[in-house]
Amino acid sequence: MAVLLMAVASDGGASDGGASDEGASDGGSTDGVTSAPPSSTAPFDTARAGKLDGSKIWQLPDSPAGDRPDQCWLAVGSDASGEIYISGHDHINNSMMYRLYQSDDKVRWIGDARTASEAANNWQSNESAEKFHTRPIHHNDNVYVATLDNSNMNNEFLNTRGFHWYGYSLPDNIFNDLSASEANGVGAPTLQLATIQVDPINNLLYGMSIPENKLVRYDIEQGTTTVLGKPSAWGSNYFYTNRFMWVDSRGRVYISGGSSRGQWNQGEPSNVFDHIWYYDPVTGFGELPKFALQGPNSMEVGQWDRKHENLYTSDDQGNIYKFNDAAASWTFLGRPNFPANYKTWVFQLSADNQKIYIGQSDGAGPNTIHEFDIASGSSYELLKISDLDDVAATEDFITGYDSWDSEGSFYIADFSMYDGDNVYMLGINPVRIKAAKGILSELVEVSVVPQGSNISLTRSGSNSVALEVLYEVKGFDANGVLVNTGYGTLNVGAQQSNLTFSASSLIRATGSGIVSETFSVIPDGNDYVTGSGTKVNIQ
Repeated sequence: MAVLLMAVASDGGASDGGASDEGASDGGSTDGVTSAPPSSTAPFDTARAGKLDGSKIWQLPDSPAGDRPDQCWLAVGSDASGEIYISGHDHINNSMMYRLYQSDDKVRWIGDARTASEAANNWQSNESAEKFHTRPIHHNDNVYVATLDNSNMNNEFLNTRGFHWYGYSLPDNIFNDLSASEANGVGAPTLQLATIQVDPINNLLYGMSIPENKLVRYDIEQGTTTVLGKPSAWGSNYFYTNRFMWVDSRGRVYISGGSSRGQWNQGEPSNVFDHIWYYDPVTGFGELPKFALQGPNSMEVGQWDRKHENLYTSDDQGNIYKFNDAAASWTFLGRPNFPANYKTWVFQLSADNQKIYIGQSDGAGPNTIHEFDIASGSSYELLKISDLDDVAATEDFITGYDSWDSEGSFYIADFSMYDGDNVYMLGINPVRIKAAKGILSELVEVSVVPQGSNISLTRSGSNSVALEVLYEVKGFDANGVLVNTGYGTLNVGAQQSNLTFSASSLIRATGSGIVSETFSVIPDGNDYVTGSGTKVNIQ
């Protein structure tokens, strides 16, 4: 096709300080089109600047009905445009959903469990929705969560009605109770979900219940849930449920369970839970003894790289592993240099696959975020929360994984339990933080503009060393629907501040029906940020 280059105004852009929605195909979403904030009077909060460049703080507002978002357990995520979604819940009655619109930097209430279920005539008088314990999962223009109404490892869950699936429709800006059309109005009677995951290829959602550790599957097209059960070797006792599981390109679901912590251990056998298990849609449940763990501790957090080739995951003690999709292989990478008695609930992979920003909290000392170098296994303390904000530093917990916006910042929740303070949300740009603290000698910005029939890239600052710049080319059909994405890198040599290149030299999007493409430079979350010009249309 003919090549016509033109600059594109920033609109929220393509996500990637790391991969979002598991790095998978958007499956027909109109990627890159960020809807404008609603004109309604939905409760909102505006960002305030943190103490260091690269940090921002919000506090989640009460719902319109006055519900207070007191806690946020691993419930921060992003969509393919870098919009941020976060759940706040009172851990008693109701769970709320919020969206950070990049266009105006405001976090807004977009719905809650009770309001959505009442609108669908699917809320009982004695019902509650203690929390959305699930990371908001983006898939096909929807963001999905599910309820967890009782997380105790005893029989109390049997007194609940059962979990609901909810979906936030991006085009319609509506938060819907998806289980209203299911039998009994719930995904399954009495079951409660601690985590969910998407199979984007087969248009499925999976969830794991607590405390029974039963795997469930939701057919998005059919709107029905199936309870798949669990490996027979896991027995009938209750134990700690994995907070992170993943699906590979073949549709296999990787699961784990158990905890060695005295706080949660229920006497489950170590030899059963010291490795990864799986569910295969064809063959059923199975185990992977070669996928050995550093003790019987289930996976807590994780993120795919932007090409969906390698997954990085960790337990709550900071033991980091890599899963390679093509080989279905498993490697232990190490752990940061912080005490194992702290909890790891923050996990953010840089887009260049070189660093993991991993948090520690719920310990005797301050809450901190460390930078873990994947290649060497070394780590150092990047920041204390007190470096960013004195008020947020007084809270007990920090949580959030795989939650990057389009400008190379990741987002975490910061809160305590039942302290009367609404959840704080922190936006953290690690490159700007490193420059502000002198860890990087300067802040490097990368920008692009069309130059005739070519594209011109410029980097700021010193050019004494080479710089590898990430890019992606997204291909769209005649209706503006994303067909595919090509990923690549550009190498700006030492003593070189500008690089001019042709569209034909790029790794392009492939697939039938592509009529236009958009080239974008991507912040790598490690060495550089992007400037005002990040996109060029290729038509």
